[in-house]
Amino acid sequence: MKTKQLLLTVFIGILLFTGNLMAQSYQTGLGVRFGGLTNGLTVKSFLSKSSAVEGILSVGHKNFIVTGLYEMHSSMDHSSQFNVFYGFGGHIGFFQDGGTYYYHDNRLYTSTTVAGVDGIIGLDYKFRTAPVNISMDFKPFVDFFNGGIVYFDGGISLRYTF
Repeated sequence: MKTKQLLLTVFIGILLFTGNLMAQSYQTGLGVRFGGLTNGLTVKSFLSKSSAVEGILSVGHKNFIVTGLYEMHSSMDHSSQFNVFYGFGGHIGFFQDGGTYYYHDNRLYTSTTVAGVDGIIGLDYKFRTAPVNISMDFKPFVDFFNGGIVYFDGGISLRYTF
């Protein structure tokens, strides 16, 4: 638990002390995200020098989640290779008969659709000599099913950039 708090404190400190919004070093990246709770495909595309949108398609055992995020990027090294980013967005998830049955309004469900909100904060690095980007993030999210359930996820993304 202390490790999570330390990482969150470091990320927030970086955000507060990084005021330089420089250009990114790639326009679009397509790759994979390996997370603690969600794994899948990721695509990130920059809308301007400091803002991007990211889509994540996560697939698990009998589930599928689509996440969309709006992110702000800030250069940390004045060369736009190393950025800190933060943002927000939402997701919709589809879960099918995983052996767990959901009770809601005195009815039994073997599948369900869940919507929610997401936050993200992380570090992003673009290799200078290769069309490769790697990022590390902390992505808390809330599912709105039978009340709100908060999850804490983190991941590493590896993307081909163009």
